[in-house]
Amino acid sequence: MSYFSKVAALAFPKPPPFPPYSFPKLTRDSSVTKLVTTPIVPHVGGKRIPIPVRTVTVMGLVTTYRFKVAVWLRIGPVRPARPPQTLLPHSTVLKPGTSASKASKGRRPFDPYGDFAFHVEIGEMKMAFQKFDGIDVEIDQIEYKDSLDTHPHKRPGIHRYGNIKFSKGIIADKQLWNWIHDTMRGEIKRLNGSIHVLGDEHDKTKPEITYNFYQAWPCKWTGLRLDGKGTGALVEELELAVDFIARGK
Repeated sequence: MSYFSKVAALAFPKPPPFPPYSFPKLTRDSSVTKLVTTPIVPHVGGKRIPIPVRTVTVMGLVTTYRFKVAVWLRIGPVRPARPPQTLLPHSTVLKPGTSASKASKGRRPFDPYGDFAFHVEIGEMKMAFQKFDGIDVEIDQIEYKDSLDTHPHKRPGIHRYGNIKFSKGIIADKQLWNWIHDTMRGEIKRLNGSIHVLGDEHDKTKPEITYNFYQAWPCKWTGLRLDGKGTGALVEELELAVDFIARGK
């Protein structure tokens, strides 16, 4: 060793070695006696069973678990799944040549109602009408302006209900004609009525929506539009003046 190496060794001596240290080691065998059962698939059933632990080794702060099998066992019946018949969950696939025998029940809550199924009652008269039109409400606007306002203010005024129009095929029944004829003679008979919007089943006892009108009297009647070359049916139209309209359901 040279002189400079001896001087460096005296100036910078080597640190003493660290004393040896060992963690306490504990090994024991343990097994799970309580099996945990949880359903795998709701409509299939079955349960999950954990495999018992074989060895547990503890060294200081480190714990090691060794299992016989490193996966969960799935125990449950295997049932073949039926292939889907259609992409729509509410519809069914019929055999070729088979027609639906019942009304559609596939209406969803957010689907609008159809305009083809309705039922009208006018007083004691209950008849089938072809067309209905005319439920509307109009509110007058009243404008006013102060001396320093740059624009007019608006407030609601009186409101009025429009006339209701019905159309139906002409048959031997003369109830509508007698009603308008009595009004022409000055015998005004005011009647209350209802317009029922039906569901897809066309059940008159369970309407989906009901509009009630009050104090109605006929103000116009139209009929007998004839054509020698026509192929349609005779239709009469009745227009009613009403005082008030309210939604019953």
